[in-house]
Amino acid sequence: MRSITLNNKYIGPVHWENKVLCDHDLDSHIHIWQIAINEHLPHIDKLLDVLTPDEIARANKYLRSTSRDKFIISRGSLRYILSGYLKCPPAAVSFKLTGNNKPEIERQPATELHFNLSDSVDRVLIAVATTPVGIDVELINPKFSYHAILNNNFSLHEAAYIDLNDSLKRFFLLWTRKEAILKATGIGLTDQLKLIPSLDGQYAVEGALLSTVNNWQLSSFEVSGDYIATIATNVLKNDLRFWNFCVE
Repeated sequence: MRSITLNNKYIGPVHWENKVLCDHDLDSHIHIWQIAINEHLPHIDKLLDVLTPDEIARANKYLRSTSRDKFIISRGSLRYILSGYLKCPPAAVSFKLTGNNKPEIERQPATELHFNLSDSVDRVLIAVATTPVGIDVELINPKFSYHAILNNNFSLHEAAYIDLNDSLKRFFLLWTRKEAILKATGIGLTDQLKLIPSLDGQYAVEGALLSTVNNWQLSSFEVSGDYIATIATNVLKNDLRFWNFCVE
């Protein structure tokens, strides 16, 4: 398998638009949706109403109510968001799993629709595109001790960059990049994270490492409330649009 290119860039804080302005047109666009879990707790019954019996059973398996609520809000919001692109009721959206257990839309429209979801504490991000996409969001947790996993998952240059200053933010920035590209290619976590370059810049990587023949753009951005995220897409010149989701 030939080598591919990873292009990593940091785009900083972004502007989140009101969902009512979204026309669900993905022509040359990639949409990223933000959901705040706590803000949706008063509307959880409405989100529960659009879940399938299997999804409700899955939600009820969670022992902690906070985990159950997060699943209901994440899955219900995903259904509402995708229904806008598919032009169908939220409950009518159907999913299937790929060979790598990555969920995808079962009944595709004429133009294929891809999505990816990530959550961390109170925040959920959902990316929607017409090509494969991966997204990861992380809370910059001041209590997280990253040193124990640094050497096994980051190169010497990456570890030096993290330790230079603002270490927690830098750690989670690079971590989201590694996670996002793994989710985009569908291979999941690997013991070769150290070989996936995550510093800013353009890198040649063996395609076999990520099971892909495509080049990838990784764009990292700040999310309000001390979260940081990265989206990975194989559309190298893309227009990212950011939306706040709310159900009423």
